[in-house]
Amino acid sequence: MSNLIVTEWMSLDGITDATTMAEWFNPFHSDSRAQVIQDTINNCNVMLYGRNTYQMLYPYWSAFKNNEMGVAERLNNAKKYVVSTTLETAPWNDTTIISGGVPERIADLKKEADGNILVQGSITLVKLLIASGLVDELQLLVQPYIVGTGNGTLFNGLTTALELVRSEQLEKGVQLLTYKPVAGNA
Repeated sequence: MSNLIVTEWMSLDGITDATTMAEWFNPFHSDSRAQVIQDTINNCNVMLYGRNTYQMLYPYWSAFKNNEMGVAERLNNAKKYVVSTTLETAPWNDTTIISGGVPERIADLKKEADGNILVQGSITLVKLLIASGLVDELQLLVQPYIVGTGNGTLFNGLTTALELVRSEQLEKGVQLLTYKPVAGNA
């Protein structure tokens, strides 16, 4: 059975909004943070996205042909799934659209997939996966910046118990926090 790993990049106050990343994410770039991101992507064989994240990543990454940033090859060649009720086509190489029965389809995918399944961003999807008890690991890259307001907050509307299994201080004050759900808490 595959593990479903969620990775989120966020500000200290939980903002994950990609439209404001220049403010809270970009200033904290470092080699150690880049390596964590690269390792996480390269250690997964299947990518799972919500529609917004898929539509943001597809045009950018599909244009690369020389394994740019050490992850382009993995992102372009991995099996991909996008959860959407509105997409009619998903042009990124080897992408399947999941349009209904999401928790059941993801549970089946976890049984069938070879290797880890990675979800990046995709806040609406991640909330559903957490609430459905399908997340095996939650990796948070927390930037030392308080945005104060904004879209894309992961934890609004969620209640669940997590166990901290890894904590690492990266350069520029960024924290890598890895959690696993507490058994029987879904």
